[in-house]
Amino acid sequence: MERVGRTMNEREKRKLIEAVKEDVAKNAHGMRAANKLVGVSGQRHKLPLEGREVEIVLYPALDDDGNILEGKQPLIVGYHGGGFVFGGCALDDAMWVATTKTLHVNVASIDYRMSPDYKWKETFLDAYESMLYLKDHAEEFGFDGEHVSVMGQSAGGNLAASVSLWANLKQTIKLDNTVLVYPFLDVYTDPDSKGGGSLIGPMTYAMNELHCDFEDTLNPLVSPVFAEVSMLKGLPNTIFDYSEDDNLRFEGMKYAEKLKAAGVPVSENLS
Repeated sequence: MERVGRTMNEREKRKLIEAVKEDVAKNAHGMRAANKLVGVSGQRHKLPLEGREVEIVLYPALDDDGNILEGKQPLIVGYHGGGFVFGGCALDDAMWVATTKTLHVNVASIDYRMSPDYKWKETFLDAYESMLYLKDHAEEFGFDGEHVSVMGQSAGGNLAASVSLWANLKQTIKLDNTVLVYPFLDVYTDPDSKGGGSLIGPMTYAMNELHCDFEDTLNPLVSPVFAEVSMLKGLPNTIFDYSEDDNLRFEGMKYAEKLKAAGVPVSENLS
């Protein structure tokens, strides 16, 4: 991915990015091992998708006191963050438990395939097909398959947005909500041009380049912020949560404006 030119300074930057890629790959595999071993409050399952299994952690809907609710409750399909390299379905345990208790919903945390072993297509397919499988097997898992939402933070917000977009275009499922927490929606734009914040420097370049080739970065399923307004019509209610100190808020706000132009109900919170 040619994001840097050939001046001496840029050559040094490229060397640093390549070194970071190697380091990221080593650390990513260690985190994946931890993801399989750490204890969780929910139940681990493996979804039998075509040609592979996708691990999830399923958290039951809770009442305000933390008791499991009776009957069939809605489902949030959740996607963890981590730059498409780090994280895992078991590593946001406290957040997903809090979500089940606050919103009284089931949560399925998805362990999608990641870089450096896989590129964006495999990542997206795991996110999308896991959501469809859970809807189709709602009776088996005990939740309300007619009320499904998607939610993710950072890279997971990217997946939630792209899954929602594709589901709407293909008319495979009518989602209730898309919840985007400091979503990473623009893989195309040079990270250091996005302004000050958490996602700058060689690490961000490395994560972007491991996730996809440069020619894919304008694909709306890779960078949802570049979707045409016409593609967004009919999307579900979309909730944004931005961080004031995070440069991702700018692309989130840009996407929110496009959704509004398409007539999509949008709620925004800046913390």
